[in-house]
Amino acid sequence: MFSEKVRSETTPAAATASSITFVLCACLGLAALLSSSAAAHARTIQPAPAQPTPASTSPTSAAPGDEPRQQAAPESKEPAQSAPSKRTPVEVHPAERALLEGRLDEALSLVADRGPDDALGLVVRGRVAKARGRLDEAEQLFTRGAKRTPEGDAALELGLLLLARGRRADAEVVLDRLVVAVLEGGRDGLALARAGRARMALGEPRQANALFRAAAQVVPDHPAVHTDWGELFLETHNTAEAVGSFQTALKLDPRWSPAILGLARAHADENPSAAREAAAKALAIHPWLVDAHLLLATLAIDEDDLEGGRDALRRARVQDSTNVEAAALAAAIQFIEDRTKEGEADLARALAVNPQNGDVPRMVGERLARQYRFDEAVAFLRRAVELDPENARAHGALGLHLMRTGDEDAARAVLERAFELDPYDVVTYNLLGLLDTLAGFQTVREGELLVRMDPRDLSVLRGYLVPLAEEALSTLSARYGFTPQGPILIEVFPRHDDFAVRTLGLPGLIGGLGACFGRVVTMDSPRARPAGTFNWAATLWHELAHVITLQLSRQRIPRWLSEGVSVFEESRARPASGGPLRRGSPEREAQQGQTAWGGEAQLEFAEALSKGELQPIKELRAGFSNPKTITRTYFQASLVVARIVEKYGDKGLQAFIRAFGDGLDEETASQRAFGVGLDELQRDFDAYVQRRYAAVLPALRSPEAKLPMNGSPQGLAAFANRYAGHYFVQMAIARRLIKNDRPNEAGPLLERAARLVPFAGGEDGPQALLANLAAKAGRKDAALKHLDEHLVRDHTSIEPVRQLLQIAQEQGDEARLDRAASRLIEIAPFDPELHSTLGRLALGRGDFQTAVRELQTAIDAGPSDVAAAHTELAEAYWQAGRPAETKKHVIAALEVAPRFERAQELLLAVVDGEAPKKEVRE
Repeated sequence: MFSEKVRSETTPAAATASSITFVLCACLGLAALLSSSAAAHARTIQPAPAQPTPASTSPTSAAPGDEPRQQAAPESKEPAQSAPSKRTPVEVHPAERALLEGRLDEALSLVADRGPDDALGLVVRGRVAKARGRLDEAEQLFTRGAKRTPEGDAALELGLLLLARGRRADAEVVLDRLVVAVLEGGRDGLALARAGRARMALGEPRQANALFRAAAQVVPDHPAVHTDWGELFLETHNTAEAVGSFQTALKLDPRWSPAILGLARAHADENPSAAREAAAKALAIHPWLVDAHLLLATLAIDEDDLEGGRDALRRARVQDSTNVEAAALAAAIQFIEDRTKEGEADLARALAVNPQNGDVPRMVGERLARQYRFDEAVAFLRRAVELDPENARAHGALGLHLMRTGDEDAARAVLERAFELDPYDVVTYNLLGLLDTLAGFQTVREGELLVRMDPRDLSVLRGYLVPLAEEALSTLSARYGFTPQGPILIEVFPRHDDFAVRTLGLPGLIGGLGACFGRVVTMDSPRARPAGTFNWAATLWHELAHVITLQLSRQRIPRWLSEGVSVFEESRARPASGGPLRRGSPEREAQQGQTAWGGEAQLEFAEALSKGELQPIKELRAGFSNPKTITRTYFQASLVVARIVEKYGDKGLQAFIRAFGDGLDEETASQRAFGVGLDELQRDFDAYVQRRYAAVLPALRSPEAKLPMNGSPQGLAAFANRYAGHYFVQMAIARRLIKNDRPNEAGPLLERAARLVPFAGGEDGPQALLANLAAKAGRKDAALKHLDEHLVRDHTSIEPVRQLLQIAQEQGDEARLDRAASRLIEIAPFDPELHSTLGRLALGRGDFQTAVRELQTAIDAGPSDVAAAHTELAEAYWQAGRPAETKKHVIAALEVAPRFERAQELLLAVVDGEAPKKEVRE
């Protein structure tokens, strides 16, 4: 649990007791709770005991007097409510049913014969007026109804409307009076639910939860109760319980449109497609459900479909032309499209209803943040908290995006305030904990570059990561003729969930390796993942390329192009001819498909090409939203960029990127940069990839016959020969033969597969498997040949590189030994033996500076033989003519192993003042 100031003075036991007392009073209508004014109803949120968050499991030291931060436990339905007893739609007044299904005129006709002061008539007429944006009329109708029945629907509607119009003091009077009247009135379940909504609106979720629980016990079969309860769970960030409540409501009444909309909202963040589906279902029942149209507009805007967002807003405004959220989203679109004057006009219209409504600029800021325009987002979010200092969501969003701009000190203060206002928000809680973790990191500054890492990571990676980051920024700045605004902050996390929280506010982010926000780069440390699953150096170069493209385009570059440039720049940074973590020839084109970085998805891409499954350039953005296509979409985007550079040069690519910074759309940017539109660009790209992959496409098509599941080795080999032109057949049969210990039959199939698809990599690819077979057969030269081929096709797999290291050591092949050890630094840098190997190689060639760095890093990485590691470093210092450092490390070795002869001999040499020996002791 993170250590920080406690957020509540109420003990967990007291909180529990208070909740139990309140629910009993709510169920029984006890007047004892009403012994003082309604304002005395314990109107404070009382946090429960802190729950361990996946963001961190490590305690951090607290300042004297500090106590652990406590996150309020999510509201829950425990103890379990009574199970619904019916599965048929609940009976509601026909006018209410008409409202639920958007038949507003019919609802009015159904209460037309009721008197002017009839409670139901006033509520229905008021709701219709509110739905159509006639707020003054709605307020008048609700006010009349609230006077007649202070505990009724009109009073609740009046209180909610007054809050929306910025008149909180008046709203509190109405809503407090409602709760008092309900609790005095007895066991009316729907009335208890209304009281729950009142408490929820006033920011009292625990009391609201108790009231909804009580309501569900009295009327377990009413969908309105479960829907309102689900809304409370959404408000307190408990999505799982919210979904359960909405589903319960829909079991009771499948056409209860507010519950369907609730499900859509619950899915919006994690599953947009499910959210759209649910919203469409709600609209099929209630075509004028404004909130459903607004949700669809938000989803469209966040996916860069601005025209789709506009269409959804137009549909929402048909029913309610003055809707505040619609005006705010319209303003967001205007600002995204750099129409500032029009955006401010829409913003003013949205704020006309309630000038203190911080949600209006918050919505604009959050939409801009989705476009990676974080500085602009921060400006709007600051406006939001200035308008409404009590707006927890605005504070939380501002804190998150301040972190994305690198202002972590300001972010902490804002997030602390957000947590005070809403201790249920897990994102805020996680970010505060993450800041506690970052407080234990160390920071290195080199010019405009800031690198922040865990101390252990820094001790091992500093000598590699910092120079590589400097090289990347220098190379890319020169290539694109652009110097990015600094400082550039790079944060490296030894726990993946900490990286995920730093990036999104929540743990998870499965598959994510790094992220860039313009001036801030976050990424996994090699310690965050199993060795051999990613290459940290390639990831760093990729993210620093984003720094250039995001800033060069003023954060307006389409995602497909930014990702395409980053993958393309990986391949230019370390082509097949370049060495790992060595300055190679970035300008030199690698041979087709043979790049040390950036080519890992090439086989998947080529297979999709062979099946005709590639997405058009105009639709590439959708490929990043689909887990089935995202990997190959990265590579396809990089090929689009490769073709642009081949045909139009780096200047053409720069012009394309800069065009987005001038506010142009993709079609216009293409016309300006290349003189052709996207359709011509597409035709040229299609021809390019067909030429590039013409030789391999036939080999990637599926054979007509199915692979045999069993059979003799001869039969399997015969099947492979029958389909000799099919890569996947060769590989599948070869792997089966290897499993059955038939290497002689497997080898020729693997050789054939390697010829069919020369760029195939991976630990189970043809070159790595051929190397294994050759090594087991004692054919070391053949194994080395295949391992060399593997290294230029795969930059993440670890076992083939370890195999190369071992064989190179056995044969004394220093060139391959250096290459293998250097590659392993990119994928397993915390292996101390690697650094010892590199140190010995450097010492052997007289490179004392490198030798000392590597041997010190071996110690920092935690060697199994500490005495030997210190002695090796002492020998390097001795060879370099630095006796003081030699003596220091000899003594360190002897403190661990006093009888270690090698260290004893070196100490005697130092004491006697002997000259260093030329040979290096192994």
